[in-house]
Amino acid sequence: MFIRLNSIKIFAHHGVYDEEINNGNNFEIDIEIELPDSFGATTDALVDVLDYTKLYQRVVSISENHRYNLLEAFSCDICIKILETFSVVQYVGVKLRKMNPPMGGEVMSVEVEFKKRRENA
Repeated sequence: MFIRLNSIKIFAHHGVYDEEINNGNNFEIDIEIELPDSFGATTDALVDVLDYTKLYQRVVSISENHRYNLLEAFSCDICIKILETFSVVQYVGVKLRKMNPPMGGEVMSVEVEFKKRRENA
């Protein structure tokens, strides 16, 4: 079973350039996780599933507790910390977009994608 959180919007001061660090920027994050097929599907009980709110809160706390220079490092850290936090997650994929990046031209966003599977899954 897959669960996806789409277009999580955050504002943060991640980046390499002074403008990004000082002024901050908007980011969008898509999270895809894989769980065992039976996890919560038959019981219909919140205690038997991964609570989407806790997943969302974990992603936000990762951004708030560390400033990243690179999207690559930020997306990798999200994957690693989700696997560390939620033992039932077998796979996590992250698409991370920086909106309106300072590139000297008009670019809606830049995006990196990072995927990680639990080693013993």
